[in-house]
Amino acid sequence: MNDNTDKKLVPAYQAMMARVDEDAKKQTSHNSLQEHIDTAIETAINLNELSRVEAERIGDYLRRDLQDAATFIVETEKALVDWINFDIDLIENSLLEMFSIMVDQTQLELNNLQERARQATQWNSGEITALGVLYCDNCNHALHFQKPDFIPACPNCGVTSFHR
Repeated sequence: MNDNTDKKLVPAYQAMMARVDEDAKKQTSHNSLQEHIDTAIETAINLNELSRVEAERIGDYLRRDLQDAATFIVETEKALVDWINFDIDLIENSLLEMFSIMVDQTQLELNNLQERARQATQWNSGEITALGVLYCDNCNHALHFQKPDFIPACPNCGVTSFHR
């Protein structure tokens, strides 16, 4: 990846999240989360914002993060703010509301697909993640994300794989 590509992917993640949210809020839309994400991917490609490879990669990141948040809520019966695991005042209300709506839809889908919701999820350096906390698979060092961003290598031990 080059710097120009890197600079556009995080905003692209946020734009795709907004498109999924907008599509999910439509009264006439009864699509699944997957269909909303697929529509957002095609929109980004049609608007020449991203290549197909970039758009699908961002879609995979978004799907992973939404499924993880919904899985947390289903399995622990805790609120989304517990999943985020840091001061809610740091989050823009609109971003939290948008993410909450998408997580609610994802939670409904996960209730119907419990096996899929239990699949292990892995985060790796170089990928983009949503807000929240990731823990190093090696030393359990916490990385706090207050907005969608690229995942770096662990600053404590250099390992490149993480979990929630």
